[in-house]
Amino acid sequence: MDTVDKARLAVTVSADRHTLDGAWWPYTRVLGEELVRLFAAWPAGAGYISRVVVCPRDWDDRPATVDVPDRRGRVKIALLPTDTAHQVVLIMLDGQRRSLVVIPPGATEQTAAKYLGAFGPRHALAPDGSEASLVNT
Repeated sequence: MDTVDKARLAVTVSADRHTLDGAWWPYTRVLGEELVRLFAAWPAGAGYISRVVVCPRDWDDRPATVDVPDRRGRVKIALLPTDTAHQVVLIMLDGQRRSLVVIPPGATEQTAAKYLGAFGPRHALAPDGSEASLVNT
């Protein structure tokens, strides 16, 4: 599976722990598959992800770990409280946290573009490798 060209992600890293650092628009509600795409598109300058914390209401599966290609070992997954919907917290190797809003997979492109556009450069390409329409909106 070619994953880099299938992630829909915008990241603006903030030093404030109470501020969202980006937005992510997964294609499906299958966490095991979508995390592989997220890791592949994660900007190197934003840090090395060591653990992921998700809200169980956002996903159809709840794996305890996910095997991410080109990494040593599996990534552990923890759960946020169920009232914390539409958010993922990424724990970085240095202990910092990055919080992303999770745009539901069924959201319209217009809605997704609004959220993605709020967070700096978009890391999104169309499945064929060309720029996706919401990259330049």
